[in-house]
Amino acid sequence: MKIKPKKSVYFVERQPHWLSNRQGYFTMERNERVDEFPKSFMKKLKNEINSFDLRTYPDTHLIYEEVARWLKVKNNQIIIHEGADGGLLRVFDVFISGGDRVITCSPSFAMYPVYCQMFGAKHYPLELKVKNYDYYKELQKKIKKIKPKLVAIANPNQPIEAMLSLKQIKNICKLAEKFGSLVIIDEAYYHFNNVTAQSLIKSCQNLIVVRTFSKAFGVAGMRIGYTISNKKIIGYMLSIKPIYEINAFNMKLVRILIKNIKVMKNYVKEVHKGRMILKKFLHKRHIEMIGKYSNTVLFKLENKTKVDKVIKYLFKNKFIVRPMKIDNDDKYIRATLGSSKIMKKFTSKLKLALELK
Repeated sequence: MKIKPKKSVYFVERQPHWLSNRQGYFTMERNERVDEFPKSFMKKLKNEINSFDLRTYPDTHLIYEEVARWLKVKNNQIIIHEGADGGLLRVFDVFISGGDRVITCSPSFAMYPVYCQMFGAKHYPLELKVKNYDYYKELQKKIKKIKPKLVAIANPNQPIEAMLSLKQIKNICKLAEKFGSLVIIDEAYYHFNNVTAQSLIKSCQNLIVVRTFSKAFGVAGMRIGYTISNKKIIGYMLSIKPIYEINAFNMKLVRILIKNIKVMKNYVKEVHKGRMILKKFLHKRHIEMIGKYSNTVLFKLENKTKVDKVIKYLFKNKFIVRPMKIDNDDKYIRATLGSSKIMKKFTSKLKLALELK
């Protein structure tokens, strides 16, 4: 018996994770938290978990109330799910059918083209250039030409870090509205730059803001995020939500993260300090660095051979970074930023790696 999935799934292309065993390393290749959590925070977290949480189904209404209060929105304007990824999947599941047109940027989050394939959408990526930070006009032209059902934008976009202003986002929403298009603003890195489209939700009825606790809050392993929009869009998304989508542990975790917001804010400050350490180090060596809006940067070496040697040496010294091909140029390295303490260790090893012949 030959078993086949539906056509849209059969042709989905996925990129495999290029590295799996990472314990004992400084993991700087996937935009996760590099530093350990404070011991006091971990103690609070451990003290919150009990037998009741493990043996009973979770009551989610309380966490919805707390998150809504924290965000200063109504309960019916949010949905909590597994990472930002869960919100993106819900939007595609609810609103995208075979043949619908979707505009995204490229390169960007790897799941955008996957979801387009899964739901049979026609994907129209806007190709970004490394030096082309202001892609606003090009995006407007593409919306007018394609007339999409959905425009999905990461702001800032990764890995190039193209960034739209609040005014530009509002104009994009108003333009998209003329064609009946929804607009997703993926704000995974919001807390590193404090630019958010949340204030536009009331005036832009087609706007959906998606965020995660994985980046600035640093709990990527727990897979928790949320979506903010108007009650009509959220209502549609809630209609297909599993009954118990959020587990009890994650509910406790989110509550602790919100109550101890200084843990996140202190980490963001440390990341910015770490960025300046790496920027200064690279500048002295006339190496270009791209990245100021998130917890990750790109830097370019003279050739691919050098990239491979540097990555190999860093790996031997317990630092994992990632090779990147951007705009058909394979001479980039992508590194997640850590605290000043970690970045000092990293630059000391990077110095030796760059000196290799």
